[in-house]
Amino acid sequence: MDIKTTPICSLPIGKLPRSCVVVGDPNRAKLVSEKLMKNSRLICAVREYHCYQGTWKDIELIVMSHGIGGGGASVCFEELIQAGVTTIIRAGTAGSFDPRYREGSLVIATGAVRGDGVSEGLVPLGYPALADHEVVQALIDSAKKVPEINYGVGIITTVGHFFDGPLGNHNKLWARSRVLAIEMEASILFIVSSLRGIRAGCCVNIDNYIFEREITEKYEPNREVVHQGTYRMLEVALDSAVSLLESSPEPNTITNGNK
Repeated sequence: MDIKTTPICSLPIGKLPRSCVVVGDPNRAKLVSEKLMKNSRLICAVREYHCYQGTWKDIELIVMSHGIGGGGASVCFEELIQAGVTTIIRAGTAGSFDPRYREGSLVIATGAVRGDGVSEGLVPLGYPALADHEVVQALIDSAKKVPEINYGVGIITTVGHFFDGPLGNHNKLWARSRVLAIEMEASILFIVSSLRGIRAGCCVNIDNYIFEREITEKYEPNREVVHQGTYRMLEVALDSAVSLLESSPEPNTITNGNK
């Protein structure tokens, strides 16, 4: 009997664990599969979408890469949901607006400013991009168990571009507004998850302090302190995904936003 798959990522429908960790970089997904999960196997490798299934603490999970930016990432999120995933946790990197959270720190998002350039094509900008409260709490509980993690909880902002142009940026505004960090995919994840009736959350490892970077004009995300923070973040995300798996809703209880 042929297994039905999603149209772009070729994910098997109804055959995956319901809890998933997503990352931007396909190499990071591979790192998780090889260094953290056990009994890992490749499920798909299409464009920027690489998905692995394996075990974390003897529990079956999947990790999948979504690439950079909201447009491509939204395809990943939509097709994971089509395949039956009902809890998605993004584990990414971000720049910090708050000097309390420097390189290697963890920020857990409660919501995101919608500058992704994609979600306004789905719902009006007044519709909030919020993380699921159960996922947020699971991430906090997991982070508390790791003494060496410096973590914060709050609002982040999602943008659709990495390099500034003539229009400049709103970094000082976001800092004054107590926004903690800036990245490129969380708000579209939160919007898609809300529209499709699943749970989603996001934690990010800080790889630069924005206002220092603006002065030095240097972006150095490959330092050891960042790599160590990434490992801690991935473990927090995997622990949270496992803790949420038992309470993940069944796929057939989800309201399809296209109907």
